[in-house]
Amino acid sequence: MSEDRHDTVGERMDRAMADGMGLYFKPDWHPKKAIRRKARSRQIFLSAAAASVAALLIAPQIHPAGQSHTSTGQKTLTAPALSASVKNILSQLSNQQVQVIGMSPVYASYPMAVPTGHALTLAGKFTVGQITATSLVLKLDNRRDVVGGTLFNQGVPVYDFVGDVTTGGDVITPHPQAQPLQGTWVSGLPTPISSFAAAGSLIYLTHNNTWAVLHGQSKAYWTESPGNAAGNVIDTVSALPASPRSVLLAEENPSGLSSGYVSHNGGISWVPWGLGPTTFSNVVAMGHQYWAIVNGTLETSANGVSWTSMMTLNTNRWQAEDFAINPSNAQQIAVALVPISGTGIGPVLETVNGGQSWQELPHFPALGAAPSSMVMSPAGGISALVNLTNPVLVRYSPHTQKWTAIAVPTTGQQVGIGQLASAPNGDLLYGSPTGSIYRWVKQTSLWQLITPPPESQSTPSAPYPLEAIGNHQILAGYNNGWSIFVVSPPKQPGPSGH
Repeated sequence: MSEDRHDTVGERMDRAMADGMGLYFKPDWHPKKAIRRKARSRQIFLSAAAASVAALLIAPQIHPAGQSHTSTGQKTLTAPALSASVKNILSQLSNQQVQVIGMSPVYASYPMAVPTGHALTLAGKFTVGQITATSLVLKLDNRRDVVGGTLFNQGVPVYDFVGDVTTGGDVITPHPQAQPLQGTWVSGLPTPISSFAAAGSLIYLTHNNTWAVLHGQSKAYWTESPGNAAGNVIDTVSALPASPRSVLLAEENPSGLSSGYVSHNGGISWVPWGLGPTTFSNVVAMGHQYWAIVNGTLETSANGVSWTSMMTLNTNRWQAEDFAINPSNAQQIAVALVPISGTGIGPVLETVNGGQSWQELPHFPALGAAPSSMVMSPAGGISALVNLTNPVLVRYSPHTQKWTAIAVPTTGQQVGIGQLASAPNGDLLYGSPTGSIYRWVKQTSLWQLITPPPESQSTPSAPYPLEAIGNHQILAGYNNGWSIFVVSPPKQPGPSGH
């Protein structure tokens, strides 16, 4: 299905939202990201953040990295370890001393037995054309030859190149400006929610260990989860758009293990899933099917009870970090992998045949970290959020087979994890840890700013969950409840054309 077709579907949904709160929910156009909770804590090597701090140091020569910044071979990184290829790149970018900050393994092939290269981070003063930078991340193959790199200025990416020649790369606009987006916040419930799912005219919500369903003008009541009434259990709900009364409820306890329950009558009765206690996250419901990360790998289910793995993955070493599904073709899926050890960057894989085979998407930018969130457009384009000190959006075009980095608007360093969502017309939504929402308009490649609801501005936090409903409605959850932002329609020209 084309982008234009999905844009039309989204517009029809926008016009149809006239029930219940005055808004009618039916996001069956897009996979429903019900929750993005990690089952374990991982130590991520944020080289760009480290480089932005280390660049403030004056280095009389190339310093060796400490023992905490060694490669998988456990060799201390010293000046002589810099290859001729790295020195050649440095001669193109800098005539001053640089400092080695660290090196982490990169795994770009699947299945991964050994690293295919490394990401080397350096700090100093770098210049290419009119662009200046304070740090550099280089992608090296196993012979330590440079295959690409990214320049950062105070932690913000400003330039990306592929190969061993620094000229002819992509300029990344730092700190892009965002124009205010006109619209109105419509209050939902004054209770913070941990997940949201809409199917047909039914809206399912969870809050800690309780859940509720909204339907039209009928009142909603919070009900304890079917399996565990303990207050420290966090529920996640998802529903099948093609069968709105088919619901999956996962209950995660403090250990990170989840138990699941399935209902086929809108929550009147529940049956346990067949997985037993397991790690379960990032569930997506689309059409008649569920997808989720189960025990570290991507699995799918038609009924929520029995699940089938979609990829052969050694989960003792690797875990799926996130995945994205083409909303118009569920056979096309992209998955970002990360090592269990927490050191190193895994590949981004793609299947176009429902998991029968997987291929790497090459030349992911040298950002020093893996994607933490991904979405896919109906045309097959992939957008990924990399949560560095200053988060970065990376977009993959299936036509050019190339990744492009896009800096997100910021007001300085942001503490916390950003959120990513997409609309059916290809627009992207970035939820900042400061509470603001930024919309990237595909048609113009410009950013628009949505300030948080007035009642949420006193305690800023990243909006979660963050969902696009049609092309012009956005659901955002905050610490004091959830609301929907309705974008104001564009002004129509008058009789005189003004």
